Amino acid sequence: MALRKFNPTTPGQRHKVAITFDEITVSRPEKSLLAKKKNSGGRNDTGKMT
Repeated sequence: MALRKFNPTTPGQRHKVAITFDEITVSRPEKSLLAKKKNSGGRNDTGKMT
């Protein structure tokens, strides 16, 4: 299992290491099972709560 190192842009990320999932996920998700989700968060085009 490979490890992914990050370039520290903040002090909290100085020793951050994450696992890559290359061995687990070998293909892209099935296209017919995916659906787009509208994510406005209850806000209109000016960013105000509606």
